[in-house]
Amino acid sequence: MEDNTENATVSVQNVKVFLSTQTQYKIPLQPYMIPATFRRYHLSQLINQVLALPNVVPFDFLIEGDMVIGTVGDACNEKGLNAEETIKIEYIPSVLPPENISTIPTKEWVSSVSSQAPGLFLAGFYDNMIRIYNESQEVLHTVGGHSGPISDASWVPSSSSPPSLFLSSSYDTTARIISYDAIENDTPKSLASMHLHTQPISSARADSNGEFALTASWDQLIGLWTLKIPEAHEVHAPEQVIQTTSRKRRKLGKGNGFDSSDADSNVMRKAPEMVLKSHTGRVSKALFDPLGRKEAWSAGWDCTVRKWDVETGICLQTVTSSERVMMDLGISADAQKILAASADRNILMYSTSDFGSKDTRPIAMPQTSSPIALTTHTSSPHHLIVAAQDGLIRLWDVRSTKSPVASFSGFPQKGEGESPNEKPPAKPSKKVICLDWGGKSGDLVLSGGEEGVCVSRASI
Repeated sequence: MEDNTENATVSVQNVKVFLSTQTQYKIPLQPYMIPATFRRYHLSQLINQVLALPNVVPFDFLIEGDMVIGTVGDACNEKGLNAEETIKIEYIPSVLPPENISTIPTKEWVSSVSSQAPGLFLAGFYDNMIRIYNESQEVLHTVGGHSGPISDASWVPSSSSPPSLFLSSSYDTTARIISYDAIENDTPKSLASMHLHTQPISSARADSNGEFALTASWDQLIGLWTLKIPEAHEVHAPEQVIQTTSRKRRKLGKGNGFDSSDADSNVMRKAPEMVLKSHTGRVSKALFDPLGRKEAWSAGWDCTVRKWDVETGICLQTVTSSERVMMDLGISADAQKILAASADRNILMYSTSDFGSKDTRPIAMPQTSSPIALTTHTSSPHHLIVAAQDGLIRLWDVRSTKSPVASFSGFPQKGEGESPNEKPPAKPSKKVICLDWGGKSGDLVLSGGEEGVCVSRASI
C-alpha cells in the first residue's frame, strides 16, 4: 500500500497577534503566536488560561472594529491583512444569551414599554390605557385620559429617583404630561395635554435633562415642547366640542379625537414652543441627542433620516435612502451612531460625524424579517435589539454587522431555546411591536405586543 503520509501532512500557518482590551480582563501586552485556524472559542480559552480565571468568562474578538466570526485567518483575509505582520486583536466579554424571566399576559395588545425607572415600568395599550407595573409585575395603576390607542409611553429623565413624570402619546392626536409619585404610590395625575397635531402621534420623548419633549406625528410635523406646566390654557378647546350638546360631547369623548378629561381645568392645554417642518411623509420617531446637545434626529416614511437644530428649528442635514421606509429610530449611548429600522429588512447605521456629507453611506445590517421596532442600550454604545415581523428579537453588536449575536422569541414558548446557536422556533412567535432595554432597571429587556409584556434579561 502506498504511503500518503507526506501528502496528507498540512502545515498550519501561524499568526502573531497582540491581544488587548479596555475592560478589567487585561493580560500582559506581548505578542502571541497562534494558529490561523483559531476561532473565538480558542482565543477565549487563551485569555482565561493567561488570567487563570476561577470561572470561565467567554469573550468576543475584534479585528479593526469588526467581530471575528470564523477563523482568525479568514478575518485577516477579509481585511486584507498580511499574516506575516503582527495583528492587533481587541477582546470584550461576550453577550450572554438573553434569559426569559416572565411573561405578563394581557387581553389588549401592548403598544409601548418603558423601563427607565428603578423597580417600575410603563406599558401603553391599544385600549387607550397606560399601566404602571412594579418589579413584581403587579399593576399599580391604570391611567386613562386618552380617547385613542396609546402609541408611546416613556419616563421623563430626572435627577431624582424614581422619576416623577412620564409622557404619553396617542392616536387621538394628543400627548400628555403625567405626574406620578412612586414613593408615595399616589394616583397618577394628568398635568397637561399637548395640542398641535392633526393625525396620530407616533412618539413622545423627553430630552436627557427632562426639560423638553419632541412629538412625532403622521401629519409630517415634529413638535418641540417645554415640560413646564402653564398656569392657564394655551390652546382653546376644540370648537366642534364647544358647539355640541353634552350628549354629543360624551360620544366624541369615547374615540373621535376629543379627550373629554381636558374639560377639567386642572389639565392644561399646551401649545408647542416650535414646530419642526421638513418631512414629507409620516414621522416615525424623533429623539433628542442623548448627550444633552441642542440637536435632535428623526426618521420617517419619506425614506429620510434628518438632523435638527432644536434652538432654531432648522433641519441641518437630510439623508435619503431611496425606497427605504424608516419604521423606527435609535441613537447609540455615545451619540456616535444613528440606527434606523428600514422596512426592506435592514437596520441602517449612520455615523453622526459625517452625517449629511457627500460621503454619508449607511452600513446595512441585514435581517431575515422586516424590523418593526428597535432600541439601543442606554449605556452600551455598541448594542441594540430589534423586533421583527417574524416575532423574533435580534440582539446586535454594531461592531459585527453581518449577523446578530443572539436571537430569541419575544414571547418564548415552554422549552424553547434562546441560544443564538439554536434554531428559531418552528412556529412563528406572537408579534412583538415595542421594546426597551437597560436604564436604571439594569439589563432588563421589555418586549410588548400581541400577548402582553415579556420581561427578559440580556447582560452585556
